[in-house]
Amino acid sequence: MKKHKWLLIAAIAVVVLTIGGLVVFRILSDSGRRLGGSTVKIESTEPDDETQPSDTPTEALTGPSFPVVELDVPPIEIQSANMRMEAEDAVFTGLLIEENIRTGFSGRGYLTGFAANPGDLVQAVCNIEAAQHYDITISVCADTEVTNALIVNDERIGEFTISESGHFVRVTFSGVYLPKGETTLSIEEIDGGFSLDYFEISDYKEMYEMEYRESYELCNKNASENAKKLMEYMSKNYGAKMLTGQYAASDLNTESDLIFRLTGKYPAIRFADLTGFTQNSTAAKSDVMGASRAWAQRGGIVGLMWYWDAPMGVSTVYSKDSDFSLMDALTDKELALLDWDEIEELHDEGGITDECYTILRDIDSVSEELKVLAQEDIPVLWRPLHEAGGDWFWWGSDGPNAYRWLWELMYTRMTEYHKLNNLIWIWNGQSAEYLVDETMYDIASMDIYLPKETPYSSRYEQFVLLSRMTGGEKMLALSETSSVPSMNDMFRDNCIWSFFGLWYGEYLTDSQGEYSEKYTSAEDMVALYNSEAALTLSDTAAYFLDGEEPEEVQKPTMLPTEDPTTETDETAETTDTQS
Repeated sequence: MKKHKWLLIAAIAVVVLTIGGLVVFRILSDSGRRLGGSTVKIESTEPDDETQPSDTPTEALTGPSFPVVELDVPPIEIQSANMRMEAEDAVFTGLLIEENIRTGFSGRGYLTGFAANPGDLVQAVCNIEAAQHYDITISVCADTEVTNALIVNDERIGEFTISESGHFVRVTFSGVYLPKGETTLSIEEIDGGFSLDYFEISDYKEMYEMEYRESYELCNKNASENAKKLMEYMSKNYGAKMLTGQYAASDLNTESDLIFRLTGKYPAIRFADLTGFTQNSTAAKSDVMGASRAWAQRGGIVGLMWYWDAPMGVSTVYSKDSDFSLMDALTDKELALLDWDEIEELHDEGGITDECYTILRDIDSVSEELKVLAQEDIPVLWRPLHEAGGDWFWWGSDGPNAYRWLWELMYTRMTEYHKLNNLIWIWNGQSAEYLVDETMYDIASMDIYLPKETPYSSRYEQFVLLSRMTGGEKMLALSETSSVPSMNDMFRDNCIWSFFGLWYGEYLTDSQGEYSEKYTSAEDMVALYNSEAALTLSDTAAYFLDGEEPEEVQKPTMLPTEDPTTETDETAETTDTQS
């Protein structure tokens, strides 16, 4: 089982503080078909050209064959829009009433009486002239802190929480795709307890301006030839195709074999963990290096992460269970390039603490393991110190400064001292506060887990947020997911992740080891792996083993039909924030 399951539902918010008060909201769901929870038993059928040997050398797996699934993406028409629907002019029922006692409202008044009554309903209907992405804004106020939700065309777009300011504030849900035609806006009462002034729809363009460069350079100037080759391959495809990935729970390829028997395709990336390779860890060691090496020999891409058990004290990754303090390890001494006898002498003389000493010891232990792959120049998508911004792991719980110190120490020692030039560094801090120097990571990623009933869609909120964090200079990826993203939604939203990594356990299988539709339906899994925009093991093997050049791809560009928007006094007041 995964040691930690983070239900990340971050979002991008655009908030106008009309008089005062703070608005915070979370996107909870996107439009799309909800996933089922049944279990499907997968039967082997006729083999296709991606048949590969399983973990048992004498056994050959066969899988079904499916036609290529073409993308089905609606055309986007970029037009300016600025529509306001006063709440008092909308259809409303129940105990809702029109009122004009508060100050700061527009129109002739506002709706109040929201108290989570069963008969309460407000619906504002408008005509959308162009299929594109929009900002949807509501003007609301409350006298106590309350949480409610925005509904668009019967789909729950997201929750919003407003403070007890008593003043009207604007809450904007950014980048919501609306098809051409009639759109209905309404509110789902969770707490009630607020007044509603108006709904507003305006155009939004940030997603259309996302850039996918032709080349992304590795930070390590001494990067190995195969590391550069892998980055070149990923760069060529970024924005046009997505690499498929699956986490393995053991040295076996049980999860990948199951996907193959269902979809007829193997994932391109095999992700695994380095738990157990340090002195204080009580976890059993695995042959993760052997399994990774074997995957690379099949033409696949290797991805590794590290659940780093605390170097001292209780063997755990969790800050709540550990008495290990990263703050106690901090030093301004230059340690990254010291030989081990120099480190021991410095420690014996009291120049560094036990915490600092054991951190260096663990970095060296894992580096020695990674050299097994470096010696054969097997490139690795390397993701250490993940999810630091959540503060539940010891490497993040002492704050961003301590985290950045540790990242720099690890990066410099592994790269310059141990010469691990096959590593492609992935920063997965999950927070702008924890962002490390751009010269010390190559790819930025997000771990996003959603409730099983929530369609995964494109996760454009987090894509745009991560692009903002990194200034649009880095390739972006979904490093951990609870289900597979929607190819059509990603291309519709122009938020095309470089790769995804589906976690194992309940996110893929049931208690009998059969495929489970709890998080991703069999239909959706088959469609994704057979999509014309998916890169699987057969694609990477053709490139890395057979020397075939990847096909020419068309990367998204700004649409030429843009109708420039005239900025109004009100839109000029808008302040971009992230929640």
